[in-house]
Amino acid sequence: MQAPSARGLAVRVLRQLDQRDGFSNRVLAEHLLAWSADLARRDRGLVTTLVYGVLRHRARLDAHIDAIAERPERLSAHLRELLRVAVFELRELGRPAHVAISQAQTLRDELDPRGALRGLVQAVLAGVDRDGAALDERLAAGKPLDVLALRWSLPRWYAGRIIKELGPERALARAMALVQTPSVDLRVDLTRTTADAVAEALRAADPRVQVETVPDHPQALRVRGGGELANHPLHGEGLFSVQGLGAQQAALALAPCPGEHVLDACCGLGTKTLHLAELMRRSGTLVAADASADRLSAHDDLVLRGALDTPELHLSRVHGDLLSDHLPGVDDRRYDAVLLDAPCTGLGNLARHPELRWTCRYEDIAASAQRQRQLLTRCLARVRPGGRLVYAVCSLEPEEGPLLVRDAPATIELEQTWTPEGEATDGFYLARLRPTREC
Repeated sequence: MQAPSARGLAVRVLRQLDQRDGFSNRVLAEHLLAWSADLARRDRGLVTTLVYGVLRHRARLDAHIDAIAERPERLSAHLRELLRVAVFELRELGRPAHVAISQAQTLRDELDPRGALRGLVQAVLAGVDRDGAALDERLAAGKPLDVLALRWSLPRWYAGRIIKELGPERALARAMALVQTPSVDLRVDLTRTTADAVAEALRAADPRVQVETVPDHPQALRVRGGGELANHPLHGEGLFSVQGLGAQQAALALAPCPGEHVLDACCGLGTKTLHLAELMRRSGTLVAADASADRLSAHDDLVLRGALDTPELHLSRVHGDLLSDHLPGVDDRRYDAVLLDAPCTGLGNLARHPELRWTCRYEDIAASAQRQRQLLTRCLARVRPGGRLVYAVCSLEPEEGPLLVRDAPATIELEQTWTPEGEATDGFYLARLRPTREC
């Protein structure tokens, strides 16, 4: 089978995401791995740019296509995806029209070998090149709901929510922040190195990389243009982990101490588990629990990367439902500290996971909040008297955050919210709680 071009591969990934639910980063990684031998680094970067860019701007791209195509409702899903990629290159990447049109026609040849659609593709893209700037101005000058839904490609139901909650001005600031390409945030293991040392190593490996330290966060770096940092030797040694700046705050807020008994509930792939172990100075008892055996299997690598196989640290993994009345391996003790990074809608992650714009529904908020409330109640019961729990979600929806924790049988010691428009991070909410009675 002939290797696809970067644009062809981007269309394949986008089609797959449109046909089934899935996280864009995972589907993209599967395709890049499958074709890694045939793609140069530059092409890999272009595939990533095109996939995320189209997902972030999809409603706006469709508005451009629909404004020019004679019968837009009759465009096939594959042809529309091809046109979205080309329009994104014209309007966001500033490609010369002849380049974008030529590349699109090459892809169209694969779909349409007889050339029946050649004129349509030419007409749509030439029209976007000619009228695109004027259309963007009109999209940006409409009513607030239309501006957020069409110019900034937020789902209309979600745009209405944040306008009501934040007001039109701040809602617009959030929408604009959510189409920006986020930095890659790193968390440095300060028990073994420093942020400055990691930054120097990254710059030495690639002079094009941009690395910034973060004021008041000595463990954090923000990186742009660094390529696939998970392949860097320092990542393999566990000296840094890829983790959003907002998400880094959960373990910091819990502040586990050496020698404590700590539960990482809903631990996922273990990024926060490793952070907790670092903060505990690899001393104490750490239980990582999750409902997914696949996610827990990733912890094998975590133990090696993080140098967690030490006699002072008693690390165990438990596969099971945290809502059960008794979960062996978890409920054998009460904990000094519990981290509950609860499953959520992920609506704070629309920049990093833009596919959620098109897969998440209004009803998902209530469904998530119901399960989060149950998890919080069960996890509070696992905290010893005088202990603490940090509840965290990568969502800014009140039902998943402040409204939920204020109903819990606990005292709120700390609340933090990180927003795309305020801190240039994923949207993230956390609260540190002290149980007030037996749950």
